[in-house]
Amino acid sequence: MDHYGKQSTAALGPPPAGPDLDRRLDVLDRELSGPGSHTGPDTGLDTGLDTGLDTMPQPRIDLAHLPHPRVPGDGPSGATTGDPEDRLAAMERRLRRLEQLAWGDGADLTELDVTDPELVTLAKSAEYAQTLSRMLVTPRVRAACEQIIEAARQWQEWYDYARDTAVAASRTIATTRADQQRHREAAQVFEAARAELAVLLPSRRQTMNTAHNARQQLAHDHEVRERYGHEIAEGHRAWATLTTRLRIRTSSAVERGEPMPTWLVESLGVPPNAGSAGWRELATQLLAYRLTYAVPDQAHPLGEEPGTADSPRRRQWYRDLDRQLAAWRGGA
Repeated sequence: MDHYGKQSTAALGPPPAGPDLDRRLDVLDRELSGPGSHTGPDTGLDTGLDTGLDTMPQPRIDLAHLPHPRVPGDGPSGATTGDPEDRLAAMERRLRRLEQLAWGDGADLTELDVTDPELVTLAKSAEYAQTLSRMLVTPRVRAACEQIIEAARQWQEWYDYARDTAVAASRTIATTRADQQRHREAAQVFEAARAELAVLLPSRRQTMNTAHNARQQLAHDHEVRERYGHEIAEGHRAWATLTTRLRIRTSSAVERGEPMPTWLVESLGVPPNAGSAGWRELATQLLAYRLTYAVPDQAHPLGEEPGTADSPRRRQWYRDLDRQLAAWRGGA
């Protein structure tokens, strides 16, 4: 079970090609749609695979009423002839269809709804990196901290100069007579230094405390980067890979004229073509959000609004996408 609270279809694993795969798929067919299927809470699929499906959430519909999940053109289950690549492609289509049936109403699911375990892994890595990145200071905050620290350094320089000047002048005053030129000049310098100190001293505590906090922020940022820099970098690369693959997957689905998910059509409309950049980019973000948080809602693209128990990252991402959807609908 992954950290989203759902059993991933990745638990099925990539089964080996050949007659054994045919036999296992046939068993899975019968378990999902055969007359002897049952849906008790302790049911597992005796496929010979270490699937761990005895802990999976039960399907939301009666499996006995589902159509037989075989895809036309896949050929008989016992077929061992024909081009190996064609047979593997057919098996992959059957397995994907079975995964759809196991998780809900297969008639409502489309190619874009099918969960790819590799994409889930990328989404998890990206989400983890985002969580860690929230502990880092932003470039704007870093610049502000550096300015505060520099201002404190300058304050200390001015204070030290005024103090040292006042001390030196007081010594001259103490060792000279009042009618001497050096005495009169030292007295003037002392008064100027004392006035400077009077201006600086009231801001000392605030300046030093603010600089101390700024140094702590930068020190914490440095510690996080030292400890988690690799994971953050990996997560950023995972995000780039995830969005690229989702973008390609979406464009390919449009080019092939495949049915679009209900939630996607209802929120963005039917794509005019695969080159519609605005549609594709927003669809990619929605797919990434749904994949990251395992959103099952087929009516609403973002599902339920996150609550206080959800991560700040999810709540912010939800608000951002919700605003983009409103802007898209308003400009459509």
